[in-house]
Amino acid sequence: MLNKIAPLLFIFLMTFAFQSKAQQLLLDSLESVIKDASAEQKPVAMAELARATYETNPKKAVQLSLNAVLQAKKDGDQGILAFCYATAGHLLMRREQQKRAGAYIDSALKSTEKSNDKLYKGFAWLRKGWFELNKGDNEQAMSAFITADKLLGASSDRKSYSYRVLIDHYASSIYAYGSDTLKQHKYAVSALQMAQQSKYPDDFQIAYMTVAHSFFSAFEANTSKRNLLDSAMYHYNKASRVYQLNREKILLQSNASLTALNMANIYFKYFPPGFEGQARKYVNDALNIARKTNIQEVIANCYGILSEYAMRRNDYKGAENYLLTGISELNRASPGVDITRSRMMMGLANLAEKSGDKVKALAYYKQYTDYYKKVFDAQKLATVQQLEEQYHAEQRDMEISGLRERAKLNRQINWLYVGVAAASILVLALLLGFYHYKLKASQQKILLSLQEKQEAELRASLGEQERERIAAEQALLQDRTEWLERELLAGTLKIEEKNTILELLKDKSKDSNTEAAAKTMGRIITQSLRMEKDKDEEYHSIGDIHPAFFSALQKRAGEGLTRLDLKYCAYISMGFDNREIASRLGIEIKSIRMAKYRLKQKLGLEKEQSLDVFLQSFEKR
Repeated sequence: MLNKIAPLLFIFLMTFAFQSKAQQLLLDSLESVIKDASAEQKPVAMAELARATYETNPKKAVQLSLNAVLQAKKDGDQGILAFCYATAGHLLMRREQQKRAGAYIDSALKSTEKSNDKLYKGFAWLRKGWFELNKGDNEQAMSAFITADKLLGASSDRKSYSYRVLIDHYASSIYAYGSDTLKQHKYAVSALQMAQQSKYPDDFQIAYMTVAHSFFSAFEANTSKRNLLDSAMYHYNKASRVYQLNREKILLQSNASLTALNMANIYFKYFPPGFEGQARKYVNDALNIARKTNIQEVIANCYGILSEYAMRRNDYKGAENYLLTGISELNRASPGVDITRSRMMMGLANLAEKSGDKVKALAYYKQYTDYYKKVFDAQKLATVQQLEEQYHAEQRDMEISGLRERAKLNRQINWLYVGVAAASILVLALLLGFYHYKLKASQQKILLSLQEKQEAELRASLGEQERERIAAEQALLQDRTEWLERELLAGTLKIEEKNTILELLKDKSKDSNTEAAAKTMGRIITQSLRMEKDKDEEYHSIGDIHPAFFSALQKRAGEGLTRLDLKYCAYISMGFDNREIASRLGIEIKSIRMAKYRLKQKLGLEKEQSLDVFLQSFEKR
């Protein structure tokens, strides 16, 4: 099967090399292959077309891959079916439909179990590794990549080298994230060796770019080794050269824009301002390709670099114009780039603030918040749509499963009918009566089973409702208990304060000057009555302090707090100052200061810590 399909794909890859319209010629060539291909060749060509279409029309690409799966199912070749499943899973993951993508990848691996084709089995495991890599599970990804590399290494097909380039590229990126530059470079070199075997321009471009990444990572780990940066630039230029010479053959045009952007970034970060011309050349190359392949992040970064160069020259107006141009260009793109637009708008706000234009900075910041709100709303909508899509997908899967079970049951019934028909020749009357009896018994059993199931569900529902009622009653009882405890605490403090006033009156009554004592007691009583209304509200605040507050304080102080200490803590936690506490307790302010000093020691607070802040925040814990 593979020997019939591979030459045809190779021919179309080579023939369009001499055409002038690169990407469109590739798509046209693939569509031509699909029209002329036999039924067994068509699914692979459709899957290849889906991958080639993704950069310009993602939605159409996904639909093409799903159609390829349906076509492969009709053909019945499990290797081709695995290839189509893996391609569909890859594109669905790129569309952020992780659950569906995982299901298709799993289906691909199941299909490989029924196939001996090493190439397609290796491709399925390659996509499994890529899927796990995008989920963030590097360990599972490397395990899948190793399995894929073993299978592809046993294949004699030239295309296996191309897939192994991708394996080494992804493995290299894993070690780049892990800062293991030696292993990163090892896999990058292996990618280049595989590209030399496959000889496809796409593979050379990816391999040179991967090697360049490995040198650049090593340089950033030790910037004193300038030769590493030179090696990175050399290989980036090699990747760019491959694209310039073979742009008609390149399948993934977006890699060229990333290469150009990396070169521009190197000139910006590690070369003096005099090299701005070289940086601009690469920025323009990246912009031209990114616009064709609809890579908004590259476009935004390009204008960001140009803006940074303008800021180096203190040309704030020029820097602003670059960012505004970038936003204007992104405004013509889909709403999905609002996150990129919001970042650029934040850059404009920061730029305006640096230049001293606060009004413009505020205006840009408001636009940033508008874009960010759109991003947030779009993310919510995407989440809802994804959940809805998953729901419908699960429904479809359940329907398919039900149809399969029904078909299986129908086959079994058909065989039963055949047996009954054959046996009826001998004992037609007996078997007919037996059949009706069994059928009726079966129906009664099913009805009885359904009734029992409904009764069990009803009992479970009633039990759950009873448990919820009991839990609600317990929660209500707990709330009432806590309320009574707080009311008791507030009342206790109120009684203690009145007792303090009575003690003060008792002391005054012993004064030798009876008339002066009477006047003093009259003032105390009048002041107490005047403050009664305000104190009621204060005691209500005391009632809001949960008893657990005092328990926690005692635990903190090692059970060393007296009742008066706790009263001080209650007033402080409610925000009363020293004068207010002294007035309510009938003591002097210096006594409050001394009491606070003792409390800090008992609670183990540092000298510079504020007792008031501690108690007020402690009550909220």
